[in-house]
Amino acid sequence: MSLSAKVGVVAAFWLAVALVQTFNWGEGIPKAIVLLLILLGMAGATVVALGGQATPLPVSLQRAIPIALGLCLAAEIAYLGARILHPHLIDIATTTLAAGDALLKGGNPYALPIDAGPETAGFTGYKYLPVMIATFLPLGAPFGERGILATNLVLFFACVWMMRQLAHSTLAPLLLAMLPLVPEQIFAKGATDLAAVLPLLGALAACERSSFAAGICVGLSIAAKPLPGAMFLPCLIPHDGKWRYGAGILVGLAPVLPFLWLSPRDLFSNVVLFNLSRAADATSWLHAAPTPAKYAAVLVLAAAFLASAAYVSGRAVSLVTRCGIGTMLTNAAILAGPGAHHNYQLWWLPFSCLVLARLLAPSRDAACQDFALRYTEAAEVDASRGP
Repeated sequence: MSLSAKVGVVAAFWLAVALVQTFNWGEGIPKAIVLLLILLGMAGATVVALGGQATPLPVSLQRAIPIALGLCLAAEIAYLGARILHPHLIDIATTTLAAGDALLKGGNPYALPIDAGPETAGFTGYKYLPVMIATFLPLGAPFGERGILATNLVLFFACVWMMRQLAHSTLAPLLLAMLPLVPEQIFAKGATDLAAVLPLLGALAACERSSFAAGICVGLSIAAKPLPGAMFLPCLIPHDGKWRYGAGILVGLAPVLPFLWLSPRDLFSNVVLFNLSRAADATSWLHAAPTPAKYAAVLVLAAAFLASAAYVSGRAVSLVTRCGIGTMLTNAAILAGPGAHHNYQLWWLPFSCLVLARLLAPSRDAACQDFALRYTEAAEVDASRGP
């Protein structure tokens, strides 16, 4: 791939994410078209990345990438500094603060009227899961909304560091940091979704060494918020050690158990039943679609989920394959769901950036070869241990 083609890929990715950010309420159809194009493009990018046909980046460009990343991170810190003075956060942040406050006072956030939005009639408890509360409680309790934004800064830098470790390159985190949607959501809106994304990056790192640890990370992600963790369940299935992976997921889900024991009905109603009963809003193409289209979208998602599980469980696959499949499944879940809100895009952006970094990086570079092949080597070690 020539340098001009690589620049074109980065430009197309930036434009696609910008369009997703631009299309909002009342524009569900054009947003769905862009998300579908991203899904298809990610499939192609994953296949090409695995082909190993990329040419090296110029040395001057390789040197400029870490500098560009540093500038992007400095700009995001400055943006946070401006927003943290007078925060105006969305409901995912404010209800998380309320849930933490209720917990500190000995209450059950799933049984209290924490979420009183117009679409929550009959479901007024907290809509997310305990790991989300625990993540934002240390800074949220003493500092309120500013604590949410400070925690998001920590989570964002942790994601950047994890992406750097996974790809052995600063290109992947640069691709994420250059997207305006990311700071807008985590520093202006206070979206808390990175609490569910960071454990999945940890699962990608752990799956090379321990399927049990990978399972714990996936379980922790789901115990923060059901999506995107549920869509990464099949992507992280190990070639061997599937029972250890399943056991790890159960351990990761353990923080949910006290609330399940206290009030299973409230927990199920607010976290599961509420989402199943939600009508499609104006950010989704399903808002004006006939009922059969909604069922068809769910069936397509279920088929893709099962096909991905069968494909991944039957072979040792690379990290880039796992990221590509996870990105596609997550986009499919957004397309099949009742909303396509901006903060949902945080679910797949870090993983798509890892795929694109592998696509754009030179195949002859030892670090990038390592990124593609480390899991295969680890799978051989796992195989020697037995199931």
